Amino acid sequence: MRKAAGVMADRAAKQDVLSALRRDLSRLESPQEARPALSLGVAALDRRLTGGRGLILGGLHEIVGTAYPDMGAVSGFAAALGARLTAQGSPPAKRALVWVVQGTGSHDLGLLYGPGLRMLGLDPRQLVLVRVRDDREALWVTEEALKTPDLAGVVTELGGGRAYDLKASRRLQLAAEKFGRPALLLAGHAAGAASAPSAALTRFRISSAASATNPLTPAAPGRLRFSVHLDRVRGGAPCHFLMEWMHETHRFAVAARLSRGADAAPRRQGAGGAAAAARPQAPARARPAKKLAV
Repeated sequence: MRKAAGVMADRAAKQDVLSALRRDLSRLESPQEARPALSLGVAALDRRLTGGRGLILGGLHEIVGTAYPDMGAVSGFAAALGARLTAQGSPPAKRALVWVVQGTGSHDLGLLYGPGLRMLGLDPRQLVLVRVRDDREALWVTEEALKTPDLAGVVTELGGGRAYDLKASRRLQLAAEKFGRPALLLAGHAAGAASAPSAALTRFRISSAASATNPLTPAAPGRLRFSVHLDRVRGGAPCHFLMEWMHETHRFAVAARLSRGADAAPRRQGAGGAAAAARPQAPARARPAKKLAV
C-alpha cells in the first residue's frame, strides 16, 4: 500500500510539473497581436516584427554586434531604441530608462557619455545607470527592474559569462511579458557569443555603417546609420536593412535594403561611428553626465 501511494504521489508531482510547463509555454507562444508594441518608424521592419505594429514591449530582445569593433554601434542602436521608448506618448511620459553596466566595463569603449546620448535624442536625466559586478548580478537587477512601475524599459550589458542561458532568458522573457516592459539585452558580439538557445522574442545583429552625408558640412559626419540584421524573430523571417536614426523625431528610416553579406564595406568605412556619440573613444575622457550612477 505504501509503495502504491508513493507511486501515485510521484505521478501527481510529475503531472503538476507538466501542467506548469504547459502554462509557461502557452504564455510564451501567446499571439503577439494581443500585446502592446512600439513602432520603430520603419514600416517594412515593423511588418517583420509583429505584422506592422513594431517591437513587442512586453518581451526580451537581444542585441549583439557582428564583431567586437561593432560594440560601439550596438550601444548606439540601444540608445536610439531607448530614446524612442522614453519618447512614447503625446506628450511624452518622461519615464526613466534603466541601463545596467558591469563595474569593470563589459568592453573598453568607456562609460556612457551624457552629451553624446543627448545628441542621440536620449535625455540623460531620464537615465538610471546601475553598476553591477558580473553577469549574474546584471540578470538579477534586470529582472527586478522590470517589476518597477513607470519605467520605459531596461537595457542590460553582459560581459560574456555563462550566467545567461536558456533558463535565464526564459525568466527575463516571462518577467518582461508579465509587467509589460521591454528588456534590451546587449549580449556581446556574434563572433564570440555562444549559440545556446534563447527564449528572446527577437535577436538583432548590428554592424556599424558609414554615416549619411551632412548637408551643411560634407566633411562632417551626418546622421548615424546602422546595418541591422534581424537574425531571429518569433513567428517571422530574418531580414537586413541599412537604417538611419533621426534623433529629432526619435524614429528610424530605411537608407537602403541590403542582401546578406552586403554590409562589409560600409562597416569598414564607418566602424565605431555610433560609439563616438554614445561612448567616447578614449576611456580616460569618459564621464557620465550629472552623476548617473546609482
